[in-house]
Amino acid sequence: MTESIDTAIPLDTTESVEWSGRPRITTILPAVVTGVLLFVFGIVASVTGESPIFLAVVPLGVAIPLWKYIALQGVQYVITDEALYVKRGVLTRSVTQANIETVQNSSFGQDITGSIFGYGSVTFEIAGGDDLSFRAIEDPRAIRALVDRAASSDDGLSWGDWEESAIPGDLAQWQQIRDEIRAIRSSLEG
Repeated sequence: MTESIDTAIPLDTTESVEWSGRPRITTILPAVVTGVLLFVFGIVASVTGESPIFLAVVPLGVAIPLWKYIALQGVQYVITDEALYVKRGVLTRSVTQANIETVQNSSFGQDITGSIFGYGSVTFEIAGGDDLSFRAIEDPRAIRALVDRAASSDDGLSWGDWEESAIPGDLAQWQQIRDEIRAIRSSLEG
């Protein structure tokens, strides 16, 4: 699922968006139930009690699910080939960014409603910073796998390429260094 990216998210021109999404709309169901109960209670209590004071909870019954929906629309998650972004806010906005190479571990989970409705959360452990969570997203397992693949690719080099290009010297040179270190160690211990 890829959707339009909010302009508050500072994407670099070289970044390509791999995935973007928002929390599932079904996460507002508890707020809707609460709102309906308040609405019905306000109407019934004011009609049967012959006091209009209970009508004051009717707007609250409408406002709670409406605010929850607006707040939910203020959250966006973006994964690019270089970074993870979390944008939150309706009236004010905050954007948290973590570079892909700083992702150390990840986990995903689903509570009972997530299992029923097919959504869950993914948490990414970030080196030197706070964890980053994508909450109530569609198919959390696939999103975790996408980020894990990107984090482990490390500039697109395979292990064999890295092994040949990143380690200087050959086996004989490394054995010679090992022998010299052993000799220094034995002279310090002796």
